[in-house]
Amino acid sequence: MENLSLILFSICIQAAIGTMSFVALGKSFSKEGQFKSAVLTAAALAVIGLLASLMHLGKPLSALNSLAQFSTSWLSREIWFTGVFTGLTILTAIVTVVKPGAKGAVKALALLAAVVGLADVYMMVSIYNFTSVPAWQHGSIYVEFYAAAISMGAVIFLALSGQEAAKVKKTASLAVGAAVIVQVAAMVLYYIQLGTSGNAAAGQSLALLNSMSGIMAVKWLFILLGAGVLLFPMSKGNMNVQAGQAAVEVAATAEGTLSLTFYLGAALVVIGQILGRYLFYVIMVINTVGLS
Repeated sequence: MENLSLILFSICIQAAIGTMSFVALGKSFSKEGQFKSAVLTAAALAVIGLLASLMHLGKPLSALNSLAQFSTSWLSREIWFTGVFTGLTILTAIVTVVKPGAKGAVKALALLAAVVGLADVYMMVSIYNFTSVPAWQHGSIYVEFYAAAISMGAVIFLALSGQEAAKVKKTASLAVGAAVIVQVAAMVLYYIQLGTSGNAAAGQSLALLNSMSGIMAVKWLFILLGAGVLLFPMSKGNMNVQAGQAAVEVAATAEGTLSLTFYLGAALVVIGQILGRYLFYVIMVINTVGLS
């Protein structure tokens, strides 16, 4: 797949950013929460994403030439912010493992990483927004990328934190729902704008999108179904059982079913966002292609 490295880069970095954002949020809700698994996963995702970006460049050392163009180049800004975010996330993971008692330092590092990461998402989108690809020149793309970061980060954080995240579970689940609702609204406007554009390249992008309507349908089905599972968990039901061991067994079974349902919902959200990113890169048609 031609754009595999770009998909891997953007998805992994944004998932890491979202995860660190909810780690920072979780630490504001719970002073005792370490969220070790979530932090380590975010660090791993950030490293994978950074390595994928170097693969896409072909000549990784050429990225060094872009570092000095921070004031004029969105690519330079993205490289800087991605590098700083990755470094802060790795440092947070190291402190979490080596000095778990340094809760204040971990909290500060996680918050700083989240702030830098959320700014990095803006840098990422701006690179595409200012290219000669008409299909990318729309404000809804900012919403799409931020919604992906928030929704994937929230489900990864909740899936890895277990009971540690009990105090923030409702807030994180609502964040997923809100992000998806805004994403749907923004992309409806985007599809309308793309369909009414008189630009030939935009028309070709729309044709490509229409040719992959099945993938787009699966994307939205997975995202909406996953968010629905998180917002409206399966009811445990009103079972009349006698007190004692039977009640304990029923409660345990119900809790296990709810957990499996949650993980399914989380997986659907992540897979749906990955499919969306695949479509984003596939519809890349430069403004001069096909024009006389």
